[in-house]
Amino acid sequence: MIFSYNYLQSFFKEKLPTPTKIAEILTMHAFENEYVEKKGSDYILSIDVLPDRAGDCLSHIGLARELSVLLGIKVIYPKAKIKETLKEKLPIIIENNDDCLRYTASIIKDVKIEDSPKWIKDKLEVCGINSINNIVDITNYVMLETGQPMHAFDYDKIVGGITVRKAKKGEKISLLGEKEYTLDESILVIADDEAPLAIAGIKGGKKAEITKETKNIVLESANFNPKLISQTARRLNIRTDASIRFEQNIDPNLTASAIERAVDLIGLPSSKKIDVYEKKLKPWNIKINIDEINNTLGVNISKKEIIKILTNLGFTVKENLIIEVPTRRQDITIPENITEEVGRIYGYDKIPLTLPEFSEPAKINYDIFWQNKAKDIMKELGYSEVFGYSFIGDQEKDDFNLTVREIINPASSYYKYLRPVIFPQLINFTKENLKYFDKVKIFELGKVFGKEERVVLSGALSNNDYLRVKSDILALFNNLGINNVSFTKEEIKIGKDIIGIMGIKSGITFFEFDFEKIQKNAIDNREYKHVSYHPIATRDISGLIDEKIDVEEIVSKIEKINLVKSAEVFDVYKGKNVPSGKKSISLRINLQSEEKTLDGQTIDKIIIKIKETINWEERK
Repeated sequence: MIFSYNYLQSFFKEKLPTPTKIAEILTMHAFENEYVEKKGSDYILSIDVLPDRAGDCLSHIGLARELSVLLGIKVIYPKAKIKETLKEKLPIIIENNDDCLRYTASIIKDVKIEDSPKWIKDKLEVCGINSINNIVDITNYVMLETGQPMHAFDYDKIVGGITVRKAKKGEKISLLGEKEYTLDESILVIADDEAPLAIAGIKGGKKAEITKETKNIVLESANFNPKLISQTARRLNIRTDASIRFEQNIDPNLTASAIERAVDLIGLPSSKKIDVYEKKLKPWNIKINIDEINNTLGVNISKKEIIKILTNLGFTVKENLIIEVPTRRQDITIPENITEEVGRIYGYDKIPLTLPEFSEPAKINYDIFWQNKAKDIMKELGYSEVFGYSFIGDQEKDDFNLTVREIINPASSYYKYLRPVIFPQLINFTKENLKYFDKVKIFELGKVFGKEERVVLSGALSNNDYLRVKSDILALFNNLGINNVSFTKEEIKIGKDIIGIMGIKSGITFFEFDFEKIQKNAIDNREYKHVSYHPIATRDISGLIDEKIDVEEIVSKIEKINLVKSAEVFDVYKGKNVPSGKKSISLRINLQSEEKTLDGQTIDKIIIKIKETINWEERK
């Protein structure tokens, strides 16, 4: 908000520090200053008032109160002198007190519409507001001074009384200086018995606008629901000085004093204030603890000084350190808010820089560490992470013959069981995504609920590609420091411990591991093993084995033989020219020694040993 230095000075007898110094003080204790700029005989201070303080500091009096506390000087508040001698009355109805907390009005007759005095024009100009006429300028002046938006209506153009209500669907209003708007039932309006006079909290309409012919006026000072005003301003794309203030929690107890100030500036007798205020906002109490304030701030401020700071801020300190909060400070709701107030006035720059005391170093949460590491590896392998519900329905239960735990009060009939495994959901996700993508690779690391709650890692690949998925699993385990992995047709083992399953369903290859077992075997620190200086010798062999023997079991046996670096099945065939009960497989064997280059004789001996180990038959 733009503040006038001269306007601020008018609230003090003592000479204020320079505008630049004020900006520095406010930056250190309250609000950042964006810039200071000289304008004629005045200075502009652009102060970034934070949203939580907008309710009491989007005004010159509000900022003067802050400066009073920070500089230790007294604020001189303007005193309104009014004569409420007119007998005029105006019926005012608020249809919903949640929409309009308070509506205060005053009638003034025989006004003369003319230009404003120079001193008002100057203050408005410095703050970026154009002068219109004396009445409109006074309402704007009071808004800048107190933070309470006001509006003036031509009394003679009001039919009947004033009603604060929601607009009717399709109702129209022409705003001052703008186009016609079509309203709906969500928009709050100020209306007479015929039509809307203004959009509440945002802008007045042309129907009862102040013109040169205006003789009698109604001054309005109200308090509206901030959420409602914010929603309306966004919907209509209208942002005004009034709406900016009403969107914050301004004090409803401000309306009467603001209207008195406006009447005083106009200088004519008025009617008695017409004030509709059913749900009165009263001060509230918060209990504080001096030790907790000091422990939180990390300093030792005396009780006397804390009480002095709070008293200067306008709080009332009662017995047993009960703090009564004034209604203008609706941002203060908990003891921690009080602590913040004490800290900023005391000065954060006075708080020494110290490291917090630790009884012991922070420990790594290995559950989170290994889960995040596994997720990163899966993503590097080309898998996309998904998040499924922890519930499944009859379809998954029946399709996969699952033993499930039923929920007593399910949110939906489609999700009435706790999932005992994840892979059925991943298979269904994969099927659905194949409608839009040629290839799908997904995984989820989450909880399942069988006899007990467990964490599992499950994945699915859209292709019927057992070997590709096996390669991904080996890469995962290798990056987790797990090497003693073996595969059977449907099971995955670490050593002799079964840690998961793997299979193919509906052309989709899937796997699922007990992640807690993986975590127990994972190694963070690995021992470096140098690369052999000697070349790898590769041999391809083809032959027959019993069809009941799983190829993964053969690979596992071969890789345990000395000098065998790796073994890979690259072809499996059953059918024509293959004897019954047999299957033909082709293997690529990689051999390597750490000590020497393998010669042909040594290689042949290893191949013979391999064939003997797996009961190999040569193809005829």
